Amino acid sequence: MARVRSMGMSQAMGGPGGWLPPGGSYQANQSRYKIFIKASDLGHPGPSNLYVLLDEHPDSINAGGYANQMVDQPGTARMIDFPASYHNGAAGLSFADGHAEIKRWQDERTQPPVQNNNNLQLNIASPNNLDVIWLAERTTVQR
Repeated sequence: MARVRSMGMSQAMGGPGGWLPPGGSYQANQSRYKIFIKASDLGHPGPSNLYVLLDEHPDSINAGGYANQMVDQPGTARMIDFPASYHNGAAGLSFADGHAEIKRWQDERTQPPVQNNNNLQLNIASPNNLDVIWLAERTTVQR
C-alpha cells in the first residue's frame, strides 16, 4: 500500500514511552527514562536537545512512534527503527524548541537500501553505532 507518511515521532514524546530500552516499560512512571507528556516536562535536558519528529526509513514505518534504544554501553547498541537517508545519507529532525536539523548518518548500518517491501529487519544489534548513540542522546534522559 502507498505510504501516507514519512515521519516518525519519538516515543519519549507524549507517552506512553513504551520502547526506551534498556529498562523501558509501557508505564511511563515505571521507566528508567523520562517521558515527556507536557511542555513543563522538557526542562531537563531542555527542548533544544530533544527531537520530536524525524524522517523515517520507508521500510521501517510500522507505527506512529519512532523507537530507538537508549544506549548504556555502546557495544550493546541496537537499531530498533531506522531513520531515513533521503538527504544524501541524512535525515531531517525537528526538535521540541521548534528548530530543525539535517543529520548525516556516519555508520552504513544506519542506511540500508530502500526496498519498499516492508521486509527490513528491525531491532537488530548495531554495536558501537554512533548514529544510535547520537539519537539516544537527543531522545531523553534518565530520571
